[in-house]
Amino acid sequence: MPPKPDRTEPRLNAEDVDLAQRCQRGDEDAQRTFVHRLGTLAYSVCRRSGLVEADCDDVSQQIMLDAFKSLPAYRGTSRLSTWVYSLALRRVADYFRSQQRREVPFGSPGDETFPVSPSTTEALAPDEQAVKRDEDRRVTRAVARLPEPERGVILAYYLGEMSVLEIARVFNIPEGTVKTRLHRGRRLLRQELGES
Repeated sequence: MPPKPDRTEPRLNAEDVDLAQRCQRGDEDAQRTFVHRLGTLAYSVCRRSGLVEADCDDVSQQIMLDAFKSLPAYRGTSRLSTWVYSLALRRVADYFRSQQRREVPFGSPGDETFPVSPSTTEALAPDEQAVKRDEDRRVTRAVARLPEPERGVILAYYLGEMSVLEIARVFNIPEGTVKTRLHRGRRLLRQELGES
């Protein structure tokens, strides 16, 4: 009888590991792919976290620099997007601590919400794109008004597509706490959107 597989050993993400290794070796195509795939995510984390647009570029660039510098530490036990997302959450938290959490002027001229998945938006008709952008703005404003513990977990779960276990590891909290914050965050978000 063959031995049972060890379920505690994490599965490696071979494609992500290959991309990370190629980036470290200086492969410019791999680096462009890395930035293309994950730069959008970094910027989205910044916008959805409530940073003003003027600061999103700076903070998202710093996130990508952090990611490149930290590539040797990437082991492939989580998706690259999850790994970069956790770096982004830490960088955004640092930003808010340094800025003493200033108010975000949503609705000001030029305020644009960065779409979570531009490719799905581009596939829509122009009138549907406008509706989607309006809905993205409305949700972004509502998420930005959530209290911090719930906001971070909601962003990690929906925008970062992280599992409860991954969120628990990133925030260094028990899985039960993640579930509680998700539940409370969803309830608060429905209230903010007027859907209670």
